Amino acid sequence: MHQAKLCAFSLVLVLAFSILGVASLKSVAAPAPAFGFANYEVARSSDLAHAGVTCSNTGTNCWNWNGEPNIATAPDGTIYATSENTAFNHPSECNDPTGGTISQTLYICGGTGAWKSTDRGNHFSTLTSPNTNFQSGYGITLWGGDTHVAVAPAKNLNGQYNVYVVSLEAAVVGLVGVGESTSQDGGQTWSNNPFAIQFTNPIANPLVEDRPWVAAYGSTEVCISVHEGAVIGDVWCSYDSGLTFTQVGSAFDALHSWLVAETSIPGAIHIDPNTGYIYVPFSGLASATEAANPVEVACGGLTGINCPYKLHTVYMAVSTNGGLTFTDYTVYVNPNNQVNYGSNFLAMAVDRAGNLYEAYSDGVSLFYSYSTDTGQTWHGPYQVNQAPSSWAIEPWLTAGDPGKIDIVWYGTNNCGAAITDADNCQQSATWSVFFAQNRNVFASPTGFTQQQVTEMIHMGPVCLNGGGCQSYRGLFDDFGVTADPTTGMATVVYDNDMYTPSNSNNLPNPDCTSQYTSSSDPAQQNCVHTVIAHQTSGTGVFRKHSFRITGESLTQESDLAHADYNVQGQNDGEAPITALSVSLAGVSLPLTFSSALPLQPGATISGQSVISLQTVLLVLGTAYPVDVTATFVDGTTITQPTTVAYTIA
Repeated sequence: MHQAKLCAFSLVLVLAFSILGVASLKSVAAPAPAFGFANYEVARSSDLAHAGVTCSNTGTNCWNWNGEPNIATAPDGTIYATSENTAFNHPSECNDPTGGTISQTLYICGGTGAWKSTDRGNHFSTLTSPNTNFQSGYGITLWGGDTHVAVAPAKNLNGQYNVYVVSLEAAVVGLVGVGESTSQDGGQTWSNNPFAIQFTNPIANPLVEDRPWVAAYGSTEVCISVHEGAVIGDVWCSYDSGLTFTQVGSAFDALHSWLVAETSIPGAIHIDPNTGYIYVPFSGLASATEAANPVEVACGGLTGINCPYKLHTVYMAVSTNGGLTFTDYTVYVNPNNQVNYGSNFLAMAVDRAGNLYEAYSDGVSLFYSYSTDTGQTWHGPYQVNQAPSSWAIEPWLTAGDPGKIDIVWYGTNNCGAAITDADNCQQSATWSVFFAQNRNVFASPTGFTQQQVTEMIHMGPVCLNGGGCQSYRGLFDDFGVTADPTTGMATVVYDNDMYTPSNSNNLPNPDCTSQYTSSSDPAQQNCVHTVIAHQTSGTGVFRKHSFRITGESLTQESDLAHADYNVQGQNDGEAPITALSVSLAGVSLPLTFSSALPLQPGATISGQSVISLQTVLLVLGTAYPVDVTATFVDGTTITQPTTVAYTIA
């Protein structure tokens, strides 16, 4: 059969050459991808030996066994990522340093993994775990699962941006709750509040905590939203950098109290850094009438999977008073009450102008809606995913300048015919991370540029029912994307459960063997690890901030009492520059410019400063450090360090 096919192909090829001629057979290059992405794995964080390891590198220590990651960016472009340690799958990681095996009921091995990038996502360094008590070099902790990270939008008294990490506690007898960790020094050290949110005696009071999310405002305010058994959607706030959480409010207003037992686990909480408004996205039933249906009441509601009505309505809870009270607004009601938007999880973002974006999946397709009036009215839904991502689940998004958003999701094109649930996908379904960008939402809400940005990261079904999954949870429940406010470029953090030994930037952990190269075996959970996809080219969602120095000199004047410093530069970014400053060897220099500021994108400028040698001591032939700082119209600053030699004019 193979020979016959080869002959047929040869005949067609000969006919093509005869009819068209050799010169007419031209190769057609595939269109260049709109975005460039570099993928690499981060190093494990479950022991002290790997703290400080920077990836990617040419060594063999950039591997981990973490899963369900998330990510956040500080205003200065520093990126933080966290991910749950899946050491429960790895017995070697769960050895009690004092002997025996750690109780998985009482403790979590390894705690939360944490990483930091100071070079715009090109590399990530492993931090010490925010919530782990390291004994004999190995991590033991009371909490660390379902992690989430946020960064304060304003600096603290140390001149740093607070970093907040939340996670679930293990089921210690008599206490189930949420722990919170704060770093006030860029992740070098952590202060822990292990019982930030708690319920005592969970047997008598089964309002156990689940799926915490965290958001920050100002320099010291941090709020946590949490799913608490039947009371879904409480928001707890701290005004002392996480030391105490004394304020609590419900995400459900009086008119929507019936949603308490008829809603999804909420998506991640967000706080507008300009207004302080707090937002919590969720899905639920459409009306009190649906909620009062006796069959609906009897089935228990919550996920809507086995109930007469699915969670076919998307909502946004909005607080304008710091989380004391919320108002619930309808984002979209699907007239088909069998559509379920309750999968993990609804996601949202706030752009620089305060516009809101909410993304949600029905298990097959991914949609989003947007609001320009703080969530009171909404436009949409608009479908995001297109072929080759016929199925799209677990969305996450980030927003930049007004009307500019990035959305990511796990996608496949071969779930199977007539399959409407990722949990029922065929075993041969291959999943990857997809990325879509829209830079003009208000004028073209469906105008996305879509691209697959990873290799295959999972094969087979994907369960989206959290702890209720009976099948394999290889991709867990969520992942994340963020954008650098200075460059607009995206950084994605995601799960991969495939064995990929040929990829030096995606090494398998010691318990991940070659049988999982193309397998959907539940034991493949041993292979789960956290990976970075960093955008290296293409457009971003923030205006690019960049200033290029094109010339510089430092010369002695003829009077031997003064020196002239001259600098030339160009705004090669996309945002106007409103201020320029220069320091020479730590001394601030007054500048006279050739033209008035602001300096528009593409424009050039020159500046001069006359330096008194009685004020600044300069030695001919010596090279001095110079810092040129550009301040942009949105407050972003960029400092260009250079050196200039002091010479005779």
